[in-house]
Order: sequence, then structure tokens, then C-alpha cells
Amino acid sequence: MDIVVGGFGELRNAACPGIEQLILKAGGNASNDSDDAALLSRGRLLADVPSPTWMELHTAADGSQVLYAVLEDTNEIASFRVEGAGDSLRLVELSRVPTPGHAVTHVVFVRDDEGQGRLITADYADGYVCVHPVTESGVILEVAQMLRGEGHGPLPAQECPHAHWVQPLPDGRVLTSDLGADRIYVHHWEHGELIREGAVTLAPGTGPRDQHLLPVDSDDSAHDWRVAVAGEWGGTVTLIGPEPGHDAKHFDNGTIRVLQTVSLGPDALPKPDQAASLAFVPWNALQGNAGATATSEGIAGLAYVGLRGSERIVTLLWDGKRLTRLDEPDVLGWRGRGIDCAGSRPRHLLAIGNLLLAANEASNNVAIFRLSADGEPNLDATLPSGAPTVFVRL
Repeated sequence: MDIVVGGFGELRNAACPGIEQLILKAGGNASNDSDDAALLSRGRLLADVPSPTWMELHTAADGSQVLYAVLEDTNEIASFRVEGAGDSLRLVELSRVPTPGHAVTHVVFVRDDEGQGRLITADYADGYVCVHPVTESGVILEVAQMLRGEGHGPLPAQECPHAHWVQPLPDGRVLTSDLGADRIYVHHWEHGELIREGAVTLAPGTGPRDQHLLPVDSDDSAHDWRVAVAGEWGGTVTLIGPEPGHDAKHFDNGTIRVLQTVSLGPDALPKPDQAASLAFVPWNALQGNAGATATSEGIAGLAYVGLRGSERIVTLLWDGKRLTRLDEPDVLGWRGRGIDCAGSRPRHLLAIGNLLLAANEASNNVAIFRLSADGEPNLDATLPSGAPTVFVRL
């Protein structure tokens, strides 16, 4: 299968040349019963663009695939049509437009309440959340909205708003992380306009960044959802969701609250840990059945979280309602303290079946782990890659 990888380029004095192809050949369809190693190899440079630090794939109305990318160090976003596969894989640039904020770090494609395509960006340096219209073919248009952040946290890295993530919800609302202000902003659509309706406040010094929508044990998952938020500076994962007993179908921020906070056991010295990406793997994928339908095995599973500093990957249990530790943080091993990420500064984790990929930004490599039937990550291979920060499976 084809995977694309991006990261920081020469404008950041880093080594990413642009959007590159990776080729994953998983023996036995990534089954735990296979003795063959998963083979990860580098393909071609697909797009010579500066610092493509985040990307998202979207299927257009005509069935074609469009890849959206943030170009963090030039304050731009770009779109590419994906053509071919394997040796014939190509990215054809459709558009490249500036964003009004600075250091755009994340982008998602959504449809508003009128069915129109929109790209929403999170701009780290100044805390802006921006909305760009998108044509049906994937062409990005000039910005239509800018929403400002406000406030700050108690830490030096929280001196001002720092928007970091955009998370669409099943009920049509949109969450955004503000790492600088320890807030998760809540938005909804009104006639194509994104309306900020309030915020969920996290513990001071949390530094919320990446979010992940988790599968829930519910008959109404559109309005009974859970989102896991990695706390960069708190070394935590915070679970947020609808207030029990409230009708979350209404646009009322009071229906969303913090449900729990789990410590990842971060190290404080000599270099404080920073929590980054989270990947979820359902039990059926661990059993080599990644294509199974959503059953109780597809709801429950394991969440893997990267810690930058101590360079670890920590595992949490998800039962469809709550996150829990498998063992205490000071217990050696994958259930407790976690495993070595096989590099430095794990920026993004991507689960594919029973495989887990880690983008190790500072060590210029990617690592691939095979997950055993009980979830233990076992290093399969590493591969050189310039300052990687994001994977996308095509």
C-alpha cells in the first residue's frame, strides 16, 4: 500500500524535501500469524513543497482523491489530485493559497450545514482558526472567515493563543484545540458560517493539541461521542464528551465537559516530556481482522500515545466509555512505562491494521511496530526520513 509522509523542510533547517512516497508491504496482510516482516521502503518525491507538516486525504464528489496539505513555514495550504498507485503514483497540484494566520499546523475538510466543502485550519503562532471554501474538484479558495483565540496559560510556551487542531464531531459541530489557552473551542454552522459557541476549559498547563475521536459503546454515536485530547505540557490524555443526561443534539456548550484525565507518567527532567499524537487500534485489528464490521471488538481496543523527551510510546486501554492504564507508569514494560519509539521526538502515530507507524521528527526516521494479539508493540523496522511529522495512507 502507498503512504505519503511530510515534515519540516529547509526553511526550518530540517531535512524534509517535500511530500514523499512510502511503500508498505505487510506480510500476510499484517496478520499476527505471519512470520514475514512488514517491509517499509521509500518511493519517490511526489511534490517539491516547503514543510508539508500535516496532510489529509478526501474523496471528492466524482470519486477522485484529493490530498490537502499545510505548508507550515510559508503560511500556505495546498491541494493535490492523487493519480495512480505504486510506481505510477502522482500528485497533481490543484491549488496553493496563503492563509492569514501564521504557522498553520492542521487542516481538515468538512461540509457545512448547507453541504458546501470547507477547509478549516489551525494557526499555531497567533491562535487563528480560518475557514476556506473548497470547490467540488478540490480547489482551495481565499479565506472566508478568521476566528481569533484569546487568553494564555501558566507556562512559558503558553504566552498567547496557539491553535493546534481541528476536530469535526459526528453531530456536525467542530472542536479546535488552543494549546496556549488550555481551551477546547466548540463551534457549529449557521448558513455556511462557523459560529464559536463556547469553550471547554482544561486544567492549567495542559496544553491541548492533537485530538482523536474514539468509538463509543452507544446506540446514538452521532450524539454520544468521546474525544481524546493529548495534553502536550500536562503529559496527559483528557477525555471530553457530552454531559450525561443532557440532550447533546442542541448547540449548547454546557452539554460538553471533561469526563476524565489520565496521566501518561511524563518525565520532568532533564527534558520535560511533551505528549503529541494518539492512535487507536480496535481489538479486531489486533487479531488480524482489520476489515471486520463494528462490533464490541471494534469499539474496545488500545490507544497509543507518543511522549517526546523520554521518546516513548505509552499504551492505554479503551473500553468504549473510559480510558485506563494497563499498569502503573513506573512499571517497566509496554503496559506501564511504555516502549522506546526507536527514534527521537515522535510527532505522529498512524495505525494500519495491527501495525503502528511512528514519525520520529528529530531523529529523521520512521519506525514501524507490529502489534501482538494483546497489543504489545514490537519494532519491525526503521527507515530514514527527513524530519517526518505526518503520515497519510492513500
